[in-house]
Amino acid sequence: MLALRSRRHRRLLSFVAAFAALYYVISVLLQKKPPAISPLVFSGRPPTKLLAPRRKNLKLESVNGFFLQGLSETNQTAFNVFHADDFGLIEQEYSIFNRFSPGSSQWDLFQIELARMNQEVTVPRLGVRGYKVLYLFRPPESWHHTGEAFYGKESWDCLWTRQDGNGTAKFIDADLTPNGIHKAKYVHSLWDKRFGESGAAVPELFLSSPLSRAAETLTYTFDLASTPPPSPPIFVEYLRESFGVDTHNSRRSLTYLKKRFPLFEFEEDFSEFDPLWTSNRDETEESTLHRAKIFLENLFLRRSEAYVAIATHENVIKAILEAIGHRPFAVPVGHMIPVVVKGSWFKSYETRTEMEKVRMHYKRDRNCTILDPVTDPDAEPEEDDDQFEMMHLDTPDRHHRA
Repeated sequence: MLALRSRRHRRLLSFVAAFAALYYVISVLLQKKPPAISPLVFSGRPPTKLLAPRRKNLKLESVNGFFLQGLSETNQTAFNVFHADDFGLIEQEYSIFNRFSPGSSQWDLFQIELARMNQEVTVPRLGVRGYKVLYLFRPPESWHHTGEAFYGKESWDCLWTRQDGNGTAKFIDADLTPNGIHKAKYVHSLWDKRFGESGAAVPELFLSSPLSRAAETLTYTFDLASTPPPSPPIFVEYLRESFGVDTHNSRRSLTYLKKRFPLFEFEEDFSEFDPLWTSNRDETEESTLHRAKIFLENLFLRRSEAYVAIATHENVIKAILEAIGHRPFAVPVGHMIPVVVKGSWFKSYETRTEMEKVRMHYKRDRNCTILDPVTDPDAEPEEDDDQFEMMHLDTPDRHHRA
């Protein structure tokens, strides 16, 4: 009797073991492959949950000590990045200085130090995702700047900024003025000089706001028409300026941008028409910060390039600096700020991603005391000029001073 029970027990164990082995083989063969991480998404949902270790999230922080702009003692009002030596790169001896000849430039040492720091990603216990250098460019003078100077701030903010133009200058998706183009070409000459004399780090990735003045800034600053970069520059929706009633912050259609800037690519899901601009509400600062965080997470989780040139706008630059904990630093029209950013994993029990936490927020009241075309029935109606611009895209002289 005992022998019979023992045989039944062994058969049961054998059956269970065989079933477990079969289940394991089937689960291995039929397991779902993780979805591919697209390198062309910067404004969509960051793949944080797919890549993060268990209960961890991505932390982005400024690494100070490399550029003068990050030091508290640097006077931002008197600082000019293009007059400073090496764009503000601090002259110093890094931890590996003795490995190099005395003839190495400060940029040579900086690039090798950054490469050494990026080796930290190979040590799992450090949780480092990587280090990147961001060159944040603000476009030079555009036609909306001349309009504000001509009409005055109150009249501009409450009336003219909401118009497509004034009959002599176009404000909608404002282009660079001839003076702005000259400044961008001057900046190009400075970059060429830094590349040749001190070996400044050449950007590996070029990203642009979809506003035309930002794309023009990248094109002229790096002479992309004559010397195309290794990979095409990319239009990124979330790099655009704070959107609202200002027509100069509304973007053109994908068709228009593709025809005017044939060297540029578009991030995935870039819509044909502007999905964000409104004629009666302004975006809040919290919403701009939210966009900046999503952009930075995607940049670190989807791209491997260490040196990135970004043409964006005043409020977005402020938001990026705030998102990484960099000191506030004003970037004048036509200037640039370089920052070193570290991405790393940290323990977090937050179940929502940055994309899920906040939605776009708007504010309505500008406290205008003069004619307001949004609420005043006597104001002139706004006109859709997108088709007009497409028809006159190839006209050589499209700009006239306000």
